[in-house]
Amino acid sequence: PQRGETVVVTGAAGSVGSIAVQLCKSTGARVIGVAGGSIKKDYLLNKLHCDGVIDYKDTTKQTLEEQIQETCPEGIDFIYDNVGGSILDSLLYRINPNSRTVICGAISQYSGNLNQKEQSKVYGPSNYLKLAERGAEMKGFNVIQYISKLPFMIIGMYYLYMRGYVKCEEHIEIGLEQFPYALQKLFTGQTIGKTLVRINNDD
Repeated sequence: PQRGETVVVTGAAGSVGSIAVQLCKSTGARVIGVAGGSIKKDYLLNKLHCDGVIDYKDTTKQTLEEQIQETCPEGIDFIYDNVGGSILDSLLYRINPNSRTVICGAISQYSGNLNQKEQSKVYGPSNYLKLAERGAEMKGFNVIQYISKLPFMIIGMYYLYMRGYVKCEEHIEIGLEQFPYALQKLFTGQTIGKTLVRINNDD
């Protein structure tokens, strides 16, 4: 993203999304985070300094579409998507001409987040014609595609972290027996930042 552009990051309070938010902010872009719940909203606004937050779980005062309209009044130039599903479809309605969408994940479509009936209805973007209307692009992202640049990226991220330009929140479960519960929390959005399991409590 470029300075002044409006960027929307979904799953913005997660391990990947929270880093994406901070890297996009560093370019001078206007960054809107999408997350669920007041705790994550507070984290995005006050710790990561998002310019706005769309809380998809709180639609009592405003629908998801109304929140998108309010936080992105001039449209969306760049979407970094970790969620997919209906949230991505709603965001595509607001894309600007020549916008870019990067697909990193689709956590809303993972089987752990769907009941048995819904699992037969897993789908990709149904609003994809907006891409044609706006001359926009959608591209998948997988770190394996950039494996040759991984050493450079690690050094760069280490520098940013040590200088305090990038923060990394961690949720740690103690004991290997907690692994299934940690995984469940990860896929149901109950944690902020990176989810880790420490084998024991020894320092």
